Amino acid sequence: MLSVCIPCYKEAENLDVLLPRLIGSLADNDIEAEIILMDTSEPLDNTADICAKHSGMAEKIYIKHMQREGGNLYGDAIRTIFKKATGDRIIIMDADGSHSPEDCVKLYNCMCNGNYDIVIGSRYIKGGKTDNPLILVFMSYILNITYRLFFHLNVYDVSDSFRIYNTSVVKALDLQCDNFDIVEEILILANIKQNLNIKEIPILFNKRMYGESKRDLIKFIFSYIGTISKLKKIQRMAKK
Repeated sequence: MLSVCIPCYKEAENLDVLLPRLIGSLADNDIEAEIILMDTSEPLDNTADICAKHSGMAEKIYIKHMQREGGNLYGDAIRTIFKKATGDRIIIMDADGSHSPEDCVKLYNCMCNGNYDIVIGSRYIKGGKTDNPLILVFMSYILNITYRLFFHLNVYDVSDSFRIYNTSVVKALDLQCDNFDIVEEILILANIKQNLNIKEIPILFNKRMYGESKRDLIKFIFSYIGTISKLKKIQRMAKK
């Protein structure tokens, strides 16, 4: 079974649009899946109601509303997902519409057909594209070049969270990061611990549909060096 997991932080309006598309795409391709909406530790909107509204739309598609453990940060959501997901493969996708639900099937088929451990939805390989403003694209591009070189990762899009994992790969990881840097940490630690077969496929990264982004560009700029230093330390400790 496939686990499609969506970290949610006040994203009910977007989920009401995305869930029918995701359910329809999985059902049309006869994929048995659990869809986990990983909400905040205490409800901040009506995400649970949206979950209930769309439950039972298709056979073999099970929608589960869960609350993250340990806090309300993005890292808490990812760690709880890896703990709670029951599928033998796990997809992480954003709740804001930036990741197309239909691309989940592409990730899943690529992993199954190619026997990969991780398949990444990539903005920065041939055929990939992002609709973000130019300044965000520039910052993301610099970040990905830096991570690729500093951490010896043979991956062009290190920072996009839209990936499918072999569950056994991520269940074994001791993840420390609390914010969006956990996305890079997963690849860094997995690259150390195991000889993984990783594939990138092109995707379109869309603009957010509704609501405000949880990513702060100014905060990112000032924390950039600190994040690299922290991940380097995590990498060194993992190698011991």
